[in-house]
Amino acid sequence: MRPQYNRRAMRATAALCAAPLAAGAYGAVASASTPHRAGDRTAPPTPTAHAASVAEPADPADGAGATHAARVTDAAGIAHTASLAHAASVVYTAAAMPRPRARRAHRRAQRLHLAARMLHRDLLVGHDVAFVGALHPAAGRDLVDVQERVGRRWVDVAATRTTAHGHFIARYWPHALGALRMRLRVAARAGHAATVLEPAVTVFHQALVSWYGPGGVTACGEALGAGTLGVANLTLPCGTPVTLRYEGRTITVPVIDRGPYVAGREFDLTYATKEALGAGDLTVVWASS
Repeated sequence: MRPQYNRRAMRATAALCAAPLAAGAYGAVASASTPHRAGDRTAPPTPTAHAASVAEPADPADGAGATHAARVTDAAGIAHTASLAHAASVVYTAAAMPRPRARRAHRRAQRLHLAARMLHRDLLVGHDVAFVGALHPAAGRDLVDVQERVGRRWVDVAATRTTAHGHFIARYWPHALGALRMRLRVAARAGHAATVLEPAVTVFHQALVSWYGPGGVTACGEALGAGTLGVANLTLPCGTPVTLRYEGRTITVPVIDRGPYVAGREFDLTYATKEALGAGDLTVVWASS
């Protein structure tokens, strides 16, 4: 009668090897996905086992879940039997199965991160809106688009490219007065794109303004009191918001009247508007309309 192998004993032996082999597989994946700089005091994790260790050749091109060959040796360096080595290699392959998760983590790590800042939110027409920023990870010569909100869509109005370190300066010269919605966008790289929505920039022009006192009813049908905020203009429709800026003070008020009727003057400020801005009797201010 031929001797019968004890299958339960073999399964128990394989189960004892499973825990250290799984720990070694996870340690190999973690060390492969986490680069260590030269001179770093923290050494990469080394898989250890009480009764067995795993030796696996490094493959720089790995990352697609390739099959690995494992060699199992004991503490004295003597190879186990073929049956035990086969069982251990099966356990090692099963422990190395979560490589797709490592690939997803690698893809997440490669997603683009765009950081930018608008230098000036208020500027005179004819001057530029400037952005400074950085893109990570840096590949060099990445295209950064400056976009303006027009209606319901974003329109490219300017573009620049990053340096080798991912830094960039983007500039755009607006031609319209008023508030503009701006954003920066990096074209897709490896399936990813990055967008930064900037606060609205307000474009002004210089305007000569005067003021007039309270009393009566305006041409737009509003009672003009000492605390009424608004401006008079000859052409802008009633209710049009006008942003005024003077010596660091900014205020937005509606058009409530008609005037001024003196050549060279663009707006007549109500008394409350004049006081809120700190303007004088005849002042050059920044106006957005």
